[in-house]
Amino acid sequence: MPLNEESDMDFAEFVRRLSTLLRVEFPDDVNPYDSLYADLGLDSFQAFEMLIIIEGLADCMVPPLEVPEIYTLNDAYAYYQHLRDAELAES
Repeated sequence: MPLNEESDMDFAEFVRRLSTLLRVEFPDDVNPYDSLYADLGLDSFQAFEMLIIIEGLADCMVPPLEVPEIYTLNDAYAYYQHLRDAELAES
């Protein structure tokens, strides 16, 4: 079962879902260019978990062969959109 009920979400909804699933409280004034590490305080384990969560949110059946470089919330959202577009193109 996918992690999301709605397969396409805007940035604000993506951040809300990511925060909930990571069990990390992001500040109210979060912006797309906040660093996942310096600004939001994620550690390497949470970063790995975040990749798995994003793949689930995008209904990605087969994860990419390469680990993407994700430094900001905007990078994370772009990765989600990329996976969603790839999954939609395959269906």
